[in-house]
Amino acid sequence: MAILRGTKDNFFSLIKDGITLAYFSNPKTEECQITRANLESIEKDIKKDITFVEINVNEEKKVVDKFPVDISPTIILFKNGKILKSKIGSQSKSQLTQFISPFN
Repeated sequence: MAILRGTKDNFFSLIKDGITLAYFSNPKTEECQITRANLESIEKDIKKDITFVEINVNEEKKVVDKFPVDISPTIILFKNGKILKSKIGSQSKSQLTQFISPFN
């Protein structure tokens, strides 16, 4: 599986069922690029069915405005459409692994 692109048209259906890690990013920033690379690495090793979705904060304002996203990158973990927890700022691979470990 790969990191999916979240848009105003598909985001809410993507988070509706199961576990979803939503990554709100500004792809032009170094922090977001590093976090995305770490997410890509983790996503390949995931044992459980966790959907990874990236939302571009510059292009998808209608999605971003629905959530507590003040700084990118922001990561929000959803279960069946409900927020479980979130993390703000650049994240190392180990921080991301620990963040999702209860669900992997």
